[in-house]
Amino acid sequence: MKKHIIYLGIILFQLAAIGQEKYNSLFWEISGNGLSVPSYLYGTMHTQDDRVFQFKEGVMDAFNKADIYAMELNIDSVDQVALLSKLIMDSTYSLKTLLTKEEYKLVSDFFRDSLGQPLFMFEKMQPLFTTQMVSLRDLEAQQDEALDIYFFKEAKQQKKQTIGLEKTIEQIDAFSAIPYEMQAEGLVDAVKNYGKEEELDMDTMMKYYVEGNLDELLKMTTESEEDEEMAEIFNDVFLVKRNHNMANRAEPFIKKGSTFIAVGAAHLPGEEGVIELLRKKGYTVIAK
Repeated sequence: MKKHIIYLGIILFQLAAIGQEKYNSLFWEISGNGLSVPSYLYGTMHTQDDRVFQFKEGVMDAFNKADIYAMELNIDSVDQVALLSKLIMDSTYSLKTLLTKEEYKLVSDFFRDSLGQPLFMFEKMQPLFTTQMVSLRDLEAQQDEALDIYFFKEAKQQKKQTIGLEKTIEQIDAFSAIPYEMQAEGLVDAVKNYGKEEELDMDTMMKYYVEGNLDELLKMTTESEEDEEMAEIFNDVFLVKRNHNMANRAEPFIKKGSTFIAVGAAHLPGEEGVIELLRKKGYTVIAK
């Protein structure tokens, strides 16, 4: 459970079966099936680490030439009211009802001493979001904004058409599909294990991401998950359903003109990843 909680706010990994296909790049070209111009698919990571901004040759050329920029959520259209309402748990739940007294003190002390925040401010918030404050605390942050935000701002500056492949409610509902009890367990685990094996995991994950080695990222996640219920929820709700939405909603735009699609790297690989879903629609998708 704690592994997935850590990765959710940074990069989502595919848990579907791994076939013979090698997913060895973050950058893919989409062509064929009647397209007059190619479009592109790029796997992002929500981090400000300098290493993710060292693009391979051709990435920024493709981005600059594209008429349309597609991301998971169009920031301009995010429904802030809906977002805030969905972050709050059902009225019968709170961190104090989900945690034992000992667990609550452990988490409260960590928030006060390490984050400089009183835990009561997050008493009614879904624990999954609170957990990300723990998990993302020490990530490198040399850049002013995360990679996906950087692309969005560049697209706006270049006056591209910017679109979202998902809706705010859909993303929040995906998080809400995880029972509060499991979310609370993940929060406690994150605090207990802060600064231990996660640091090595993050270094390894970043290494594979920078290499574009999506196959190793797949193995890294599947080999660490022991909770079958969590794995099933994660795979179905966070990946498969969202992958289908992204592929289906991207298609009208790649038919319209050159589109640069930037979504979390986990959505690219696997039998039901965006790459394979576009191929099943008749498009040629090759690594660049």
